[in-house]
Amino acid sequence: MTTTLELSGGRVLADRMDGTPTMASPSWWGADTVRLRGRLDDVAVHVRRYTAAARSYVNVSAAVAATEAAGAAGIGPAVVSWDVDAGEVVLADLTETHRTATLADGNSADFVRRYFEIRSRVGELTPNEARYATVFDDIRELSARLQDAGAAVPAELPFFLRVLDDAEKRIAAAGFDREFRHGDGNLSNVMVARDDASLLLLDWDLAAVMDPFQDLGVALVELAEDETHARELFEIAHGSVDEALLARSLFYGYADHVRQGLLGILVDALDPGSYEYSKFGDWQLLRARLALSGTRSGELLRRIDR
Repeated sequence: MTTTLELSGGRVLADRMDGTPTMASPSWWGADTVRLRGRLDDVAVHVRRYTAAARSYVNVSAAVAATEAAGAAGIGPAVVSWDVDAGEVVLADLTETHRTATLADGNSADFVRRYFEIRSRVGELTPNEARYATVFDDIRELSARLQDAGAAVPAELPFFLRVLDDAEKRIAAAGFDREFRHGDGNLSNVMVARDDASLLLLDWDLAAVMDPFQDLGVALVELAEDETHARELFEIAHGSVDEALLARSLFYGYADHVRQGLLGILVDALDPGSYEYSKFGDWQLLRARLALSGTRSGELLRRIDR
């Protein structure tokens, strides 16, 4: 069994080990990349290589720029090197020093506070390249890609799109600021230091210049058990409760359910048998049905206008 691997530029990864295995829904860790661990120039590193399917829908250069900026600011793991053409990023290996956050961490008030703080700090980053896209833009792009791929889509998709189009128009009419944000609320993208419980953010594929309340919304729907809980978390993050902004944030989160569901369908079409995305996508579509199909969604829509 080989213990070395040639990386881009002819460099050799020594003491090669397989990366941390992926996890099934409702979370995954590494399904969009092939991950390896080893030593590069005697430094412990974690190598991410985007899969062919992922490279077809991820803006790799923007994701790498965000990853590098986050590492330089201490918000993410340090970046050792990268090769955009090869879809390869070499990061400091956190396996021995950090653990992956879970939903159980959301029960800790201290974790929640620090989590919202680090998400807010992302707004200070100035990567060399950044996407400019809302979750609604991403849904339109994914819908077009699904059509091109001839993929089967859920019967409820036209209904989802009509409701989200209403939400997008109301948000646009209200107006919003744009800041650089991480954009992915999945807690498996958070690493917790074993010594001092400090946090780092991983996986910057959805990072973009966006409404800051979009980033808050995707975090809320991941952490909150219900709307009452979401209101409590919103107050921690924002400092006070604004009903219109809370409704906006929640709808961004609901839109993210649809985005992640469509992403799962697309990966299934591009790379059949990718069960991590398939299971995660099915779970997110179920959450979209529950969030958007009830009478409560209409009341939330009207609240955006307040």
